[in-house]
Amino acid sequence: MQDPWGIRGPGSYTYSLCNALYDYGLDVHLVTNKYYEYDKLSHFKVIKIFFRYSEKMKTNKIRKIIRGIEYITNMTSLLRIYLNEKPDIIHIQWLLLYQFDFLWLKILRFILRKSKTQLVLTAHDVLPHVEGHKYRGILLKIYSQFDAIIVHSESLKSQVYNVFGESAKNWIIKVIPSGNQDVFSKKVKMEEVESHMDLIKRKSCGRSFLFAGIIHKSKGLDLLLQAWERHIKDFQDDVLYIVGKPQYDIRNELKFVREKLNESVRVSLGYKSDEEMFAYYLSTDFVVLPYKEASQSGVLLTALTLGKPVIVTDVGALPETVKLVNGGYVIPPNDSVSLADALNRASKVPYEILEKWGSEIRTRAVENFSWDKIANKTLKLYKEVL
Repeated sequence: MQDPWGIRGPGSYTYSLCNALYDYGLDVHLVTNKYYEYDKLSHFKVIKIFFRYSEKMKTNKIRKIIRGIEYITNMTSLLRIYLNEKPDIIHIQWLLLYQFDFLWLKILRFILRKSKTQLVLTAHDVLPHVEGHKYRGILLKIYSQFDAIIVHSESLKSQVYNVFGESAKNWIIKVIPSGNQDVFSKKVKMEEVESHMDLIKRKSCGRSFLFAGIIHKSKGLDLLLQAWERHIKDFQDDVLYIVGKPQYDIRNELKFVREKLNESVRVSLGYKSDEEMFAYYLSTDFVVLPYKEASQSGVLLTALTLGKPVIVTDVGALPETVKLVNGGYVIPPNDSVSLADALNRASKVPYEILEKWGSEIRTRAVENFSWDKIANKTLKLYKEVL
């Protein structure tokens, strides 16, 4: 298993999958980030080679350059590992420099040409969310190098065929959903979670909503604030928490909050520990994902695993995931009026019904998105390509 990220959301996915495959009796070796966060929980072999220096640097142009150099160097050393080990399956979770990655895959195919090694890719995003169309050509070449491709929903499988046309008809494409985020309850220190919960002061008696995670333009924060302005006209006691690390200049959004939304919106920006994020999830009633574009979402799966109803837009695998567990409301993307209506609807749910609903959501999420089921489907795919 190959995952250069190995931390935070992507790391939890890869850890959970590796652990479940290990429980099925597979000899799993994970090649990942130097700062992989799940050592104490991992029963399988972990080889930490990626991003020794850049991972801990502040985000800037110098870090980007160093990270690129490290990635190329790390991937080159990985070729030697694969040549020596000759694994049956190389399952790749993320590729980060597409032009280089295509060349790397060609070299990997060449040096393993006498072995029976099969290459599997999990395409978490069929195309990048920012100017994805620009990468269609190189991704067509990359995807053609794999013996099988995993996507997380039927809608994403359809997107593969729509984007890549006739070429994709020759690919083995399997739908295997992403799994629940129960790993966080094992990883976090509950005394720290409770300490953070004490600091999240809920002074109002209204409903509380959470917008969380890495904040890209595609996440729809601007639409959420427009909808919130409409919402609080009738629900003045409600509170919106905006928690996460912006990846673009959000000064306009913050100005809008200061000038129009006042105390109804509470903002906490920057990197958050797992314990702090866990506390926000547990302290709020609903989680809002007004995304303009998405494939799947760790925020969504975390919310459902913790029994939090959600409001999501009809993009990527989000609606399929929510409907499977009756986990909340699905609205059209890029529609602040529909979003405001959904917020209003959520605020009207009585607390006793909300509590029961949350318990049912958690039960269904843990069952439907169990890693045992996901590992079983993944194992069947491995056997199919071998």
